[in-house]
Amino acid sequence: ADQDRGSDAAATPSRSASPPAGEKPTPTESGADASEPPAAALPKAYVGTWKGPVTEKTTGEPHGTLTAVFTEGKRGEQVVRMSTTISQLGITVTCNSVGTLASGTAKELNIREATDPDRPSTPGLCTTTEADLVFRLADDGTLDYRSKERAAGLPYGKLTRSGD
Repeated sequence: ADQDRGSDAAATPSRSASPPAGEKPTPTESGADASEPPAAALPKAYVGTWKGPVTEKTTGEPHGTLTAVFTEGKRGEQVVRMSTTISQLGITVTCNSVGTLASGTAKELNIREATDPDRPSTPGLCTTTEADLVFRLADDGTLDYRSKERAAGLPYGKLTRSGD
C-alpha cells in the first residue's frame, strides 16, 4: 500500500505539471517581460517625440492630445516632458509636466510625473499633484500610455512617433 501511495504522489505532480506545459506560449511571453533586465537609463527606443489622443478611463470622455518628448537620462533623472492640450468650445487648456524615470525595462517604463516648473500650465484647470505613469512599447511600434492619476480621470491612449 505504501508503494501505491508513493506512485500516486509521484503521478500527481506530473499531472498538474502537464497543463502549464500545454499553455507554453503565454507563460513564455510574460516570462520574457518579467526577465527583462531593469533599465538603468532610458532605452533608446523611447527617445523622440510621441503624440496621440488620450481618453479618460473613468468617464470615457476625450482628454485631449498628449505630446511626450523623451530624452536620454538615467533612472531618477527627468527623461520626458509632456504636454496635454484639450480644446473645447473655443477654449484651449494646456497642462505641462515632466517625468522622472522611476523604473523600467526595454518594453515598459514607470514614470513619476510632476508639474513642469519651466512651462506654466493653464491656471486652475490642470492637476498639480504627482502621478505615476506607465509607457509601454507595443509590438506595432506605437507607445501605450496609462496614467494612474484618478483626479485626471485615469487617462490612457496610444501614441505614435511624431516628427523624428
